[in-house]
Amino acid sequence: MPSSPLPSRHQSRCPRPACILLLRPARSVLPLLTTLAILTVLTMLAFPCAAPAQAHDSAAPLANDTRNDAFLLVNTVYPPYTVVLDGGSVKGTATALAEELFRRLSLPVRQRLLPWNRVLRMMEDGTADGVSMLAHAAEREEAMVFSVPVAEAHQSFYYARPAHNGFAWQRYEDLRPYRIGLVQGYTYSPEFLAAVERLHLSVEYAPSDESNFAKLRSGRVDLCLSNDLVAEAYLLNQPDLRAAVGKAERPVRSYPLYMAFSRRSPLAGHLPEIDAEIERMRVDGTLRRILAQEAGLAR
Repeated sequence: MPSSPLPSRHQSRCPRPACILLLRPARSVLPLLTTLAILTVLTMLAFPCAAPAQAHDSAAPLANDTRNDAFLLVNTVYPPYTVVLDGGSVKGTATALAEELFRRLSLPVRQRLLPWNRVLRMMEDGTADGVSMLAHAAEREEAMVFSVPVAEAHQSFYYARPAHNGFAWQRYEDLRPYRIGLVQGYTYSPEFLAAVERLHLSVEYAPSDESNFAKLRSGRVDLCLSNDLVAEAYLLNQPDLRAAVGKAERPVRSYPLYMAFSRRSPLAGHLPEIDAEIERMRVDGTLRRILAQEAGLAR
């Protein structure tokens, strides 16, 4: 398996002038052709060939996003899966999983936490090699390949206690009276999204779970749909908010999480070896030990 990123693209060079084949002209037009040839040469000297302009790429990586001879895995701040410490270092269960996997594969890896929309853009254009833990969605398959499952997640509705104390739901029709907060770029149950369209449910998108919980506290939304572990980790550090937020007993869905790799990364071609090593981590108990840290990080 390669231990360095794809080679850089070669710069375009100035094309050579095309050859022109002239038939032998009649003697009467030789002076005219000679004059034209001289003018052509003078024109080429006056306007030398320039390298083609590079197209502006709004998704081009910043200088500190280069791989630096290591595979680049990206994610967003998403406790307990990914956590940034005071010194700027990254930890969390997804981070630990990636570090152990790449150690076993003898591959160098670097991990960064970025805004979620930027993570998805880097996976699409190949400026990042992978995401350490991600839910599968059909629209992501064009840009990514997915490993075997590495964890399971659960998604539930959270509500503001003062306004909707004791909230419960059984059918999607029960959600009609409520404004529901979602996060842009996250995946949700196909059944739920179909119900949103069919029942014209009121949904609002925010950039993060933190933004959604702030909207919940201020009354701008009635419900938030969130990953249970993420909500628990966030509310743990917000005692006042935790007292004002309740969780519906019935979950919306349970779903697997995967490691994902950009189709433009060399890692995409080595998915069988990656899957085999993940399965060895599952059999020897390493995967279970890493994921057991989720409970401690969320409490």
